Amino acid sequence: MTTGKPAPIGLAIVICDQIIEDKFTHKKSLIGIFNQIATSQFPCRHPQISVFVALTEGRGTYAARLKITHDDSGDVVGEVNGHIQFPDIHAAVEINFNLVGLVFPQPGLYSIEFYCDDMLVLERRFHVLLAQPPQGPPPAEL
Repeated sequence: MTTGKPAPIGLAIVICDQIIEDKFTHKKSLIGIFNQIATSQFPCRHPQISVFVALTEGRGTYAARLKITHDDSGDVVGEVNGHIQFPDIHAAVEINFNLVGLVFPQPGLYSIEFYCDDMLVLERRFHVLLAQPPQGPPPAEL
């Protein structure tokens, strides 16, 4: 659904464990920023992924969509839809997404894509990989 208005400018997209917003100042703290997920088996269910998105230069209201896909297969593992409102063109609008219980069916590179009115505004990749079992301590010398 293209509306003819230009896409907003993406300022940031950050993946983390948790986003805390101060109820008085509305400042956000991004806790546990990461670039990969390591698991001992596939498919794996990740307890929680938070995604912070910041945009500017939007004009009015846009249909917003956050989508997470496996790069090789194109499988969608998560998607959230909604609307985003820009009070004026100079406003920096911040959005928090909290995705609970996503299932990653296989290892590889995954993409988080953020769209406004079906126009790709931001994209961020991260790896989901098979963790190596921890190595025990070296044998004691005699």
